[in-house]
Amino acid sequence: MLLILAGVTITVVLGEGGIINTALKAKNETEKAAQNEQDQLNEFNNYIANGSWGPGENKPGGETPNPPGPQTPTLDDLAGKPADDSKNIEAEDEYGNKVVVPAGFRVLPHGTQSEEIEEVVYNTDPDHKPCVQDGIVIADSEDNQFVWIPVGDIKNKDGSTTTITLGRYTFNRSNGTPTLVQNADDYEQVINLRPSGYSYDFQELTSSSTNTPARNLSTFVSKTNSSGGYYLARYEASGGSGNTTTSKAKSKANKVVWIKITQPNAAVVARNMYSSSYFESDLVNSYMWDTAIMFIQNYSENSNYANKESVNSSLSNTGKTGDKVCNIHDMASNVTEWSAEHTTGNVGPCALRGGSCGYTGGFTAYRGDYDTTFSVSDTSFRFGLYLK
Repeated sequence: MLLILAGVTITVVLGEGGIINTALKAKNETEKAAQNEQDQLNEFNNYIANGSWGPGENKPGGETPNPPGPQTPTLDDLAGKPADDSKNIEAEDEYGNKVVVPAGFRVLPHGTQSEEIEEVVYNTDPDHKPCVQDGIVIADSEDNQFVWIPVGDIKNKDGSTTTITLGRYTFNRSNGTPTLVQNADDYEQVINLRPSGYSYDFQELTSSSTNTPARNLSTFVSKTNSSGGYYLARYEASGGSGNTTTSKAKSKANKVVWIKITQPNAAVVARNMYSSSYFESDLVNSYMWDTAIMFIQNYSENSNYANKESVNSSLSNTGKTGDKVCNIHDMASNVTEWSAEHTTGNVGPCALRGGSCGYTGGFTAYRGDYDTTFSVSDTSFRFGLYLK
């Protein structure tokens, strides 16, 4: 009898379901649960520190996917806020259109106005939030202003899409209908553009021994297409006078226009306006000028802006003629403006663009040929910015 009881006792204590094995199993499960709890705590700490759940990309336990990371800010979020000097900021308007704000620049909100800033107007959104269709205005720390020219597919308020191709265009002299002569993707090709009624051609060259060409067409084209746009100076250049390169150019309202400068020197001044690892400045090229007209004709009340002539007959300060579309001033008025485009015209290799108070034959899409020494009182320049 005692032997039977001893056998039963051994089985209860040491058997597969015995006390010791049960205790060991409970110990292991407790340790495993504690480890799981510690792993989850570590992952939560990792999320707090780094904004992600870690390598697994899932919430501990696999219950739900990661919470969203940092959201792309809207232009309305940025409007009126201080500039970020440390990086370019990618943002979106109310309809999901991409805009890249360069380092050191701030987005001006609707209604911004001062002696050096003509009123900023955003009317696409009923609450006047910044939308690319209006012409987004940015300003640096000195209030130099530029307007975003979007390229690619632009999403509209009604759900439709408008495509603006970065390119060189001619425009019908009657109704402004555009013809794409050169897509910017083909920038390496020398393609002749001959406006109606002309006997000579225009080209946008990657290098030239005569006029001063664009600073770097390859970078401009690739960065503009990947960024979804570029910036055009809001006003004609100011800040200097005469054929000099020592003064710093400005893009501000109510300033005396910088006149009597040659095309080569205008290019030097435009390039020297900024020195930044985030963006570059350059004299406007034909892609910038023509694509801006495309943007204006699609989104302003003037679908024939290409043929608009100067509204003033004597020289005005910048931004004061009343020629304003999509927050851009005086492409049709005040003074003609040097560009980086090359021409085969008999007068010279340098191309002038736009209308002029001193030349009745000028209009927004106008192209003229002049030599490298030409500098008169109704000729100025404009510059653009593109992201690096």
